[in-house]
Amino acid sequence: MSERRARREKGARHLWYGLGLVAGVAALVAVQVLPKLEDYALRNGGDAIAPAAGAGAAFSGSTWRLIGIGATPGEDLPQGTTGVTAIIGVTPGDAAAAKAMAKGCETAVRDARQRVWTTSSRVKGVAEVSTLCTQIDEKTYKPILAEPGVEARFQASFAVPADAVSSLRVEVRLPDHYESFVRLTPPGPPSAEPPRAG
Repeated sequence: MSERRARREKGARHLWYGLGLVAGVAALVAVQVLPKLEDYALRNGGDAIAPAAGAGAAFSGSTWRLIGIGATPGEDLPQGTTGVTAIIGVTPGDAAAAKAMAKGCETAVRDARQRVWTTSSRVKGVAEVSTLCTQIDEKTYKPILAEPGVEARFQASFAVPADAVSSLRVEVRLPDHYESFVRLTPPGPPSAEPPRAG
């Protein structure tokens, strides 16, 4: 009887050690991850900056324009979902504006019902157009700053419900600019064809 009791007490002790270890790991993860959680969440809020008629949108020292938006194929998209790709042009006004883009761009689309979608790797996009607003040096893995006064082009692809396509607007945010973002509205519904890069 005492041997069985000793085993039970030993098992209970191991259980408490295990629970303590799980609680310690959970606390460590919370301390490391929670402060950085906003880096991984879709940001919203801020003031939308829209382009003036016939011009680009001035945002963070650069001029932004929507070159085109259209349907592109995707892999394993849910039924009722369409692939859409936007090509965006950005011209930094000076070296500070080019540096502001060095951490990359966060691109999303929003429809008339205020539903928002972030980029999808399941949608193929357009050949020979970068998916990054800032190029990366393949040897150093550091950003290559865009040349001031020269338009850089990049694409962003999305998987959206078919009923959202006709009212999509493209939104671009920069990681260090929380107070505003640029909103680019196409002149008409997205094309049924892939957008042209030029």
